[in-house]
Amino acid sequence: MIPWRTYLKRTLLITALSVGATYAATDAPAIPSSTESSQETVAAISRQMEVFGRDLEQLRLFMGVAKVSDLDIGIRSAIPRDVYFQALTLWQKTDRLKFEIMRAHTPPPPAPVGDIAMQDLLPTLQQAHRLLRQAMDELRMADETEAAPTPLATDLFTAILNLNRQLDSMLERHFAPSDVYIEVTLAIGYAARLLARYPDTIRIPAEPAFEPNKQPSDVYRRLIACLQSITRIFQALELPVLTIDTSRTDMAHLTPNDVFVVASLIVSQLDFLHKRLDIAKPPPQSAYPGLKFPAHTYQRAGILQAQLEQLECHAAFHCPTTPERARHESAAAPTR
Repeated sequence: MIPWRTYLKRTLLITALSVGATYAATDAPAIPSSTESSQETVAAISRQMEVFGRDLEQLRLFMGVAKVSDLDIGIRSAIPRDVYFQALTLWQKTDRLKFEIMRAHTPPPPAPVGDIAMQDLLPTLQQAHRLLRQAMDELRMADETEAAPTPLATDLFTAILNLNRQLDSMLERHFAPSDVYIEVTLAIGYAARLLARYPDTIRIPAEPAFEPNKQPSDVYRRLIACLQSITRIFQALELPVLTIDTSRTDMAHLTPNDVFVVASLIVSQLDFLHKRLDIAKPPPQSAYPGLKFPAHTYQRAGILQAQLEQLECHAAFHCPTTPERARHESAAAPTR
């Protein structure tokens, strides 16, 4: 068996040469735009987001919902897969809003085939906008499509985060700890399949002890630690990484919606490794687990943290071998 680190480096070198795009692990985020085609793609995405933001603002005023302030969650990225997963979250929230207004869901957009590129964002954003317009039509709102869209004042990644935060405030059923719990469980499934390449690992470690009275900020910190572990894995594998700096994050105002962003970014990174290793299929989506509190998600994230620590030491070639470690035979994450 080819070592994981060597295999990934070889695969990604071929990919980078074929695509002709490179990213510096420590550079400030910047949208890759080395060709006219990529510039046009980013421009089209920006226009679509501006129009979405204009209609979202009209709907917010119509619904009488207060405008929420932006919150720096300490993460920046211009990597297409990361921006795409936030666009997918925007679609999920728009579909939930449409359901609350029209009592009807819409099938999700098809997942991109192969490596996620910037052009994969546009269909997802367009479908999210169609769902938003359907909800507005259901409410018989006056058509103000001629109004000029508000230009984006931030990069695409941050702009989508801001739209997601405003959209969440307009939902009757906000993104809750249960949604974060589901996303963390999905990440555990991804990590378990990655660990299956190593017979000396514990694919699903024992769940840590339950600690009550946790807040969204506690879950956020543990998930940031998981994301930092993934960043070190990517750096060891010489892969592009996102930027993490939580020094300006207002922990007191973090919501489950903000924590979900971090969980979805973890899934984004693990999905990328999953595809690079040609693992047959992603883990299944978890069913609704019932009412969960931040303490439950904090506990569940402890499993993920232990998994990523194992992956990290294997990626860096310094994992100690312990023959007494028993491999967990379950191929899927526990659902509690």
